[in-house]
Amino acid sequence: MIGRRPAFLGFVMISALLLNLVGFANYAAVLPALRTATGFSETQAGFAGGVFFLAYAVGSPIFAGLTDTRDARKLFLLGGCMSIAGGLVFPLANDSFLALMASRVLTGLGMAGTYMPGLRLLIDNLPPERQQRAAGDYVSALTLGLSGSFALSGLLEWSFGWQAAFLGAAACAALALLVVFTTMPRSVPVHRTGSLFSRLSRVAKMRNVGLTLLAVGGNSWEGMGFRTWWIALLQFSVTAPGNESYGWINFALATALVGPLAMPLSAWVARRAEAGQRHVVIAIAAGCSVLVGGVLGCVLGAPLPVVFILSALYVCTIFSDAGALTPAAIVCVPPDDRGAVLALQAAASNGAAFVSVIVCGVVLHAAGGVGSETAWRYAIIVLITGSAITTFAMLALNRRKQERRLSV
Repeated sequence: MIGRRPAFLGFVMISALLLNLVGFANYAAVLPALRTATGFSETQAGFAGGVFFLAYAVGSPIFAGLTDTRDARKLFLLGGCMSIAGGLVFPLANDSFLALMASRVLTGLGMAGTYMPGLRLLIDNLPPERQQRAAGDYVSALTLGLSGSFALSGLLEWSFGWQAAFLGAAACAALALLVVFTTMPRSVPVHRTGSLFSRLSRVAKMRNVGLTLLAVGGNSWEGMGFRTWWIALLQFSVTAPGNESYGWINFALATALVGPLAMPLSAWVARRAEAGQRHVVIAIAAGCSVLVGGVLGCVLGAPLPVVFILSALYVCTIFSDAGALTPAAIVCVPPDDRGAVLALQAAASNGAAFVSVIVCGVVLHAAGGVGSETAWRYAIIVLITGSAITTFAMLALNRRKQERRLSV
């Protein structure tokens, strides 16, 4: 524990998170321009987007699990270096599909090495009564960071071309390393026996952990899948009769406006969940996402302002429970096993995102391409199943909690 104020520590780590997240969504922000320049198909675009989440899913259990036994700041350094490399490989090597895949793999591993170790570095330096709230704020900042990534990437593309979005991500990752290493103390790991796999297996079998991970996966399935393809959806809407006059809009910048709206909503839901009835609060938030997504799927041929407003509301509802899900996982385990449960959460989240992004690309391609309204409707149906699963998992946990109370 150090003498610095908790608010300052939270500001530092959230700032570092926002900087690292520039590389999270830069690919989605410039995807239409990138596809035009390279000729990649919807399926190739989906695989390139999905492999980021696969690398994140593979790396997250390792990095997050190691925070129980290693200094989180050193793990953050390793992840930051991978993020820098990922931002440099694609534009500097060549614009081939193989180079793009390598870039997204490195960036995914970089996010794995900075996101969860960053969270662990934060909560390990806070008093116990501030840890759940800090975790909720940190995760809630994800929506703001995604919007910031879209905004900065869109500006860089508009000013210098799509390649600049990748170089800008590398520069921001380097700045995040500088911020953390000049302000944050090292964490104090616990020396313990047993392999990482054995600890993950043991924590996964703990009561309520399985259903919580299912809920996390459902949220990520919907959120990351839609965020990756959102700009492509809006560009499809421009082609609808009567929407041609909106073709001048930079959707990477327009969608960035949603982050400042989604983050406080996510933080508010996290506060409500922490105050009581955690599982019910999360279930209601996830259920609202299913409802809004269903409405959006029914009006894809409407004027662009209607589609944009509904899709923005959809993003807000998708991520409204994100800030509450991480504390829900943390409270399931003893403090010494936080790294393990964060590892499992990251694996569930990014494994679901990996499959979702690819499935959306395959569905779009099979149902007629990004120019087909029917294809987009099918893709949205696939996505809203994520929040439906989250709702089910949270209601099951609440029922289990009520049954336990009655049995006492």
